[in-house]
Amino acid sequence: MAAKIAVNPFVPGRGQLPPYLAGRENEQDALGDLLTYLKAGRGTPRDAVLIGPRGNGKTSLMRWLQLEVQDSRPHMDHLWLTPSELPNLDALATSLVPPRRFAALRPRSLSFSVGVGRLGWELGGRPDALGPLLKARCARRPLVLLLDEAHTLEPDLGRILLNVSQTVSAEAPFLLALAGTPDLPERLNAMSATFWSRSERLGIGRLDENAAAAALTRPLSELESPIAVEDQVLDQAVSESQGYPYFVQLWGAGLWKAATDAGVKSIDADTAAVAAKAFSLKQSSFYQDRYGELERRDLLSAAECVALAFDGRETLTNREFNAAIAAPHQINQTGGLARRIRDELSELGYVWKPPEGENLWHSGIPSLMDYVKLHAH
Repeated sequence: MAAKIAVNPFVPGRGQLPPYLAGRENEQDALGDLLTYLKAGRGTPRDAVLIGPRGNGKTSLMRWLQLEVQDSRPHMDHLWLTPSELPNLDALATSLVPPRRFAALRPRSLSFSVGVGRLGWELGGRPDALGPLLKARCARRPLVLLLDEAHTLEPDLGRILLNVSQTVSAEAPFLLALAGTPDLPERLNAMSATFWSRSERLGIGRLDENAAAAALTRPLSELESPIAVEDQVLDQAVSESQGYPYFVQLWGAGLWKAATDAGVKSIDADTAAVAAKAFSLKQSSFYQDRYGELERRDLLSAAECVALAFDGRETLTNREFNAAIAAPHQINQTGGLARRIRDELSELGYVWKPPEGENLWHSGIPSLMDYVKLHAH
């Protein structure tokens, strides 16, 4: 029998579901409530829209929802798509209602086109044809559409999808779940489907200290051969990760590897030093990439002023934030250039405004702002 290979339980980097999804109980409850409508054979009263900076776990939460659908009783179907797979209306229709599986649903007014190894719908540029097709599919079995990277969705196609979701959900068990970066609300507003604002809007930001600690310790404690983490090591990992889920996973992966390589079952300061070094290297590389993005977009001056405005603070008001981005350029705080800078800083996740709660700006990652202040000159 081959020896069992030890696999690191932590998964930084690709939006995989972490070994323990910590600190997202409220979001899980909200998504679970929407699924209850489908289980009862009804459409959901609203779409789900997950909004947050990159690396905060939107895709991971969508993966959790995907598993909930897969394990559901009664059974439900799900589709996982990204906008790159949806270049036009026919592609959207073909993805939502695959002709090979649902050919019997074809109205006489629609035809198939034959592609390489596949069939596709030809809607003739008529968005109104998609609704009846999708409704007929959902009447057979409830459907959840998980659309990741929704902020890249082409506006005309997005408008069709949002309108179809509203129409179909009123009559058949269908749920649309979108996930995207902080500029997603602006993109959805541009689609002129104003009812999206009544969606279940979930802000996916950094974890609090308790959740970050649980995300680090629980996977290690639940191993076949558990690994403990000394308090001072845990405090260091939680502090340096700043609740940013990607950093939490990096720290966890480093702690597991350091303990496994050393053959220890309790991680002390000496063992943690190895993990800290590995984390620091990856964090530095991450910050260099983000710094490069800011530089390429000519946002460094504004980013530095915003970092100085955030110094020691958790949030900024609209007035404070607008003043910070306008200062280095001496521009109108509400003019076109200021709006462009604000939108791009938000798109990059340097700052963001959660869709729920107070109307305040938050730092995406405070330590990234420290990095910008240090290197901007």
